[in-house]
Amino acid sequence: MAEALARTVLVTRPEPGLSDTRAALETLGWEPHLAPMLKISSVPMHPARHVGRVIVTSSQSLEGLRDAIPLSTPLTAVGERTAARARAAGFTCVDHAAGNAASLVRHLGQPEHGASLLLATGEGLGVELAADLRNHGWRVTRRVVYRTAATPTLDASTRDLLSGDRVAAVLFYSAVTARSFLDALGSERAMLTRIRALALSSRIGDALRDAPFADIGVAARPSQNALLSLLGPSPSMPAPPASPRRKATP
Repeated sequence: MAEALARTVLVTRPEPGLSDTRAALETLGWEPHLAPMLKISSVPMHPARHVGRVIVTSSQSLEGLRDAIPLSTPLTAVGERTAARARAAGFTCVDHAAGNAASLVRHLGQPEHGASLLLATGEGLGVELAADLRNHGWRVTRRVVYRTAATPTLDASTRDLLSGDRVAAVLFYSAVTARSFLDALGSERAMLTRIRALALSSRIGDALRDAPFADIGVAARPSQNALLSLLGPSPSMPAPPASPRRKATP
């Protein structure tokens, strides 16, 4: 009986992105429950005119950047969805890597003489990426344009879903949200034994290893489509109608 009720999927990511995931889950026939485990606050950056290229590893950076640099500044996003949000924010010269920091370094390649990058990132983030880029010859200026704070508790509705065996899976889009979720659950982690954890990357999966999930799935590549392919359509979703058989040609 409990399994028949497990049609809910918890989404732990904040906006922007939370609404996209909700819509994708509804299309697959699941019942999304929004449980963002981070609170984001933008940090406006002082205006900068002489920026060769800006690097964005999260769409959280866009609000703090929009009024600080010309919208014609070349912008490289970590992945396709972040690039789409940058264009929607008004940036006109946007390209993207394949979804993670390593792909950004490969995508940028070797710099021309004197080439510079502005890495717009969150507080405490992007230090390793900046070092990797410098090792590849880039001049990198790192600027904090947003801060994150963990959501310290789970609300009553989320706890009721977990304790009532109504959650089929929890989606994790960052290691920070994974740790925040587990910290908020505290001593009640035993509720996870019937639930799948689905992680966008192996690093996120590693942050979940000590929790007693029924299964921890890791997306084959860092994209929402790859993550949701681990979940698939809800078992309660009606099957598509069978194609009519063609009559044999005499």
